[in-house]
Amino acid sequence: MPLHAAARRLLLALVCLVSVSVHAAAPAEWAVTVNFPAPAQETEQRIRTDRGDEVALRRFVEVSGERFILTRITYPVTPLAVHRGALFKHTIETLMNSRSGEIREDNQFELGAYAGHRLLIEQRRERSVREVRLLLVGGQLYFASAEWPSAAGQSARVKEFWSSLSVAPAYADARVMDDRSRWRELAQGNFQLRYDSSRWFRDPATVEENLIVLLRVDELAEAEFMAGPQVQAATMEELVLATAKESAERVTMRRRGKKLQGSTTVEELRFSVRVDGVTYENHGYFYNGPEGSVQVRAWSPEKNFAEVEGDIAELLDGLSIAKARMGLVAR
Repeated sequence: MPLHAAARRLLLALVCLVSVSVHAAAPAEWAVTVNFPAPAQETEQRIRTDRGDEVALRRFVEVSGERFILTRITYPVTPLAVHRGALFKHTIETLMNSRSGEIREDNQFELGAYAGHRLLIEQRRERSVREVRLLLVGGQLYFASAEWPSAAGQSARVKEFWSSLSVAPAYADARVMDDRSRWRELAQGNFQLRYDSSRWFRDPATVEENLIVLLRVDELAEAEFMAGPQVQAATMEELVLATAKESAERVTMRRRGKKLQGSTTVEELRFSVRVDGVTYENHGYFYNGPEGSVQVRAWSPEKNFAEVEGDIAELLDGLSIAKARMGLVAR
């Protein structure tokens, strides 16, 4: 995005205040495990996109001309089960474009409660055969591969590699994990924000300290999560509206009230802002107290607000406030 450059200027003043060798087949946090025939090495690759980094952790072993790989890819926008087919298709196209080969077998397979995709590829140039299996587990793509010389056929090592492929017990329930994987948490000091990472992603272009910008995948809304020390003001509404009026042609209050977030009461504001002839509807939670000051505010063009209002409310309700402690560190 952004929705409108001027709308991004409506910020609170408080924003200014502030490769190794391994021996295990897969670390505990991996949802898919496999037994390698020898100690595996691990590399990390980051692919920069306009939504953030795609992170690929690759574990691999080469023994007697046979190559074994297990890769886990994490995306800035979490893919869910409904996206599996499109994700597999894109991955296969990328695989075949990066290394030519002839697909001999192309079918589905199941691993526990998960549906996966299997390919058997003849690599004529290398005189080898490669079997690839794809799985989407816990919002992450797992890419397993075994390759062996064509003339040799499948060895006991290859057969053991595939027979050991499994889903970790903690990830056995596919429906539960699909729902759980979408939720991520951001933290700044005493404030946390839980958000649906299948609908929102963190804007990688935002570098201001103590400011996190979330963009909606469909580009219909933006949100800000800002935190800082406690400020001197009668109410947060006073600060919010004063800042908005500096850049806006018109500010109209729609609704004001109080909202209980856990055991803490926050200010809730619904207001519209007209900037350069465009009206934006804003909805936010605001707090100022011994824990510090915070705002979670989202906005959308007036014409789109009804479509995203429910998701914005869900995002705001993800705010939680911990007891006062020192420090403001975003992660």
